[in-house]
Amino acid sequence: MLQFLKYLLFPFSLIYKGITSFRNLLFDFGILPSFQPPLPTIGVGNLTVGGTGKTPIIDYLISILISKKLGVISRGYGRKTKGFLQIEVSSTSKEVGDEPFMLFTKNPSVTFFVSESRVEGFQKALKIRPDLGIVLFDDIFQHRYIKPAVNILLCDYHRPFYDDFVLPSGLLRESRTGARRGDIVIVTKCPENISEKTKLSIRNKIRKYCESSTPIYFSYFETLKPQNSKKVILQNNSEIVLISGLANNLGFRNSLESNFKVLKHFCFRDHHDFSRAEIEQIVTAYSNAKFVCTEKDFVKIESLLNNRSLENFYVCGQKVVLFEEEPFKKLILERVAFI
Repeated sequence: MLQFLKYLLFPFSLIYKGITSFRNLLFDFGILPSFQPPLPTIGVGNLTVGGTGKTPIIDYLISILISKKLGVISRGYGRKTKGFLQIEVSSTSKEVGDEPFMLFTKNPSVTFFVSESRVEGFQKALKIRPDLGIVLFDDIFQHRYIKPAVNILLCDYHRPFYDDFVLPSGLLRESRTGARRGDIVIVTKCPENISEKTKLSIRNKIRKYCESSTPIYFSYFETLKPQNSKKVILQNNSEIVLISGLANNLGFRNSLESNFKVLKHFCFRDHHDFSRAEIEQIVTAYSNAKFVCTEKDFVKIESLLNNRSLENFYVCGQKVVLFEEEPFKKLILERVAFI
């Protein structure tokens, strides 16, 4: 049935592909303007709808460039506000978006902004922080009115763009050929035991759509041990209740099931806006359990908890690990230094 629907939707994919390809041509030929910032900038994005790991990669880049005067500009997806905002201590996830706010809480020395227009966001950010040395742009690959000096394209190992189709019969935001705009490609969510043979096969498939000299790296997400607000680590084999609002809730559960006994998993759509009533109902139903959620969900849930419940909530973070970490770090620092 699903395959039949793909065939049924394929003509609409051709129309969508034609529209997005024509738009890209307008930028390629300079008919539509593309602003090039006058300082080192790095953009992170993808060709696919859904989570490919952009936020963890931004967090990873911050760890590499933390010694620089660093700014990060995101759209702030799911926020209840519009326009340009600087993220401050008094901000909330509803005002600026859950993922930017989560990154802000983890990296207090970095300046964060949200803006639908990345050009406007960049210009206003420099007025506030004219001393910025490097700016990172989150989810920018199709936002072609601005051209970062380095464009990092992410490719999900489980949903590679080279095997996918344009919306609505597939999940691509534009044609596969858009990959040629990537200066660096990172394959995310790989298995930890990925073989060199598999890497070579994936590299060859990616290089059909991007420049032959484009560096391609492979990474996986390491699930960190859940800990509560007092930094107490959750013991293995504990009975837990999961709460998540992600693009891939199942992946979150799979990452924890081997070490913990999952009593219940409350799944919500990505960027879900949790209510106090929802959380109270869950906590009441499982009063003797420990609760585990993601970092980006916790920034929305924390304010809904009383002190007793707060101690029973454990946050499960993820760390990006690159198989070719040192070469990647060296390349990023070189690109930034010579821009």
